[in-house]
Amino acid sequence: MTHFRTELYIDENPDKIEYDSKILSMGSGFTRALSDPLAKYNFNIVSNPYGTIYNPVSLFNLIRFTAERTDINQNFVTEKEGYWNHFDFHPKQNYETRAELINSLQEKVDETHDYFKKSDYLILTLGSAFVYKLNSNKKIVANCHRADQKLFSKELLSPQTIVDSFRQIYKSLNGIKNIILVVSPVQHTKDTLTLNAVSKSVLRLAAHMIVNEFPYVKYFPAYEFLLGDLRGYQFYQKDLIHPNELATDYIFKKFVEAYFHKDIKEDILYIEDMLSEMHHAPYNPQSKDYQKTLREAMKRLDGLTEKMDLSDILNDLKGRMI
Repeated sequence: MTHFRTELYIDENPDKIEYDSKILSMGSGFTRALSDPLAKYNFNIVSNPYGTIYNPVSLFNLIRFTAERTDINQNFVTEKEGYWNHFDFHPKQNYETRAELINSLQEKVDETHDYFKKSDYLILTLGSAFVYKLNSNKKIVANCHRADQKLFSKELLSPQTIVDSFRQIYKSLNGIKNIILVVSPVQHTKDTLTLNAVSKSVLRLAAHMIVNEFPYVKYFPAYEFLLGDLRGYQFYQKDLIHPNELATDYIFKKFVEAYFHKDIKEDILYIEDMLSEMHHAPYNPQSKDYQKTLREAMKRLDGLTEKMDLSDILNDLKGRMI
């Protein structure tokens, strides 16, 4: 039989995510490819509590801040056009005063620290090996926050620097026995495609070195699923940079197959297939056949509510009923 693509298969993780597992997920924007579906099923997940963080050194620093419940470094505060921000964080909102920013970030660190202590799984998504350093003190920033670019120098991390940075936080990971590294497949074209390839290569090699050195660290090949398995522009959004829903659904299903407990794995895969079919716009959403399909789907989901909280999905389907 002729094969028209090179399909990627991965081993199942020995430890399985159960419905009451606590998951902390941090990193680049691609973090949402795994965290959003988990939130849809109302898993215990906290995703990017400090905002989107692209480079691994800043990401690992935030893990250290969380583990140690560090006080916010006020020397890293910056102001732009009346709004305050912090070079170690990427807050999801703007702050009009310095005190408001510091208080909010400290509350977030404290809150995340409490969840971190109870976490069973830590998912870290690496976005770019390029970093910006403050010229004044050579410190790597998580986000430049539109500050004057003359304040920064752009550098490429080495794989060993990333490994060394992870080594500094490993003992503080609170005994979490399932740490999952992911390299984001999103193309950072602002660095040019050629330098993006260099950056991703650095991240991939660093992840390989970390997995080989440290127990309890695994690698989930989201990068390889998109670029090596699917590899086609039909799996990208219109910007030709970000994976589209078809691709992220495929990657999430592969994650479920490898990491989820059998008690919920088959149910989630069934629901994902069902939702994929129903998300295609029906020829006539008011037709008897489509409405019948909705009722049958809701009935099947009702039978699974003892295992999982499917209220968000059920409410979405109910909204299509007439």
